[in-house]
Amino acid sequence: MVTALPAVDRPIAADHSGSIVVDVPFGLRGGLGIYGRDIAAQALLLATVDGHPRAVAYTSWIPAPTTKAVKAHPFYERLAAAQQGHRISAANEVRARQDARRLDIGWVVVWYKARKIPISDVISYLDATGFRFGYQADGVMVYRPAGRARDSGSSPR
Repeated sequence: MVTALPAVDRPIAADHSGSIVVDVPFGLRGGLGIYGRDIAAQALLLATVDGHPRAVAYTSWIPAPTTKAVKAHPFYERLAAAQQGHRISAANEVRARQDARRLDIGWVVVWYKARKIPISDVISYLDATGFRFGYQADGVMVYRPAGRARDSGSSPR
């Protein structure tokens, strides 16, 4: 496995806002606390490079209160559902969009080659919650909140 993906991570590392990076497939893994999907191992490597907090975890133990706190966020809860192929209601769409703003999610990195998720459902979810396709490199699609996307073109599906 490569230990760096500069074409993917350079723009994220150049952003010194401290915004959260969410990796998709999204999940928390370790100990008894399992939530979401299997994560892309590359996400853990990039987390050491770009300096942004990551909304992904693979640790020896995830305490139940941590998992409960993550599940309480509408953005993460509905993202986990989208990864299972579930659609989002209009009311949940608004709550998830507002939650993403409150959390200061500035980047969503979609490891679509993992193919462990229904990619079209996840992209529809990101579109519905205000994220726009930014760029694609090294088998990864990167989304930004609307207004911050480098390329406001349509998402590849």
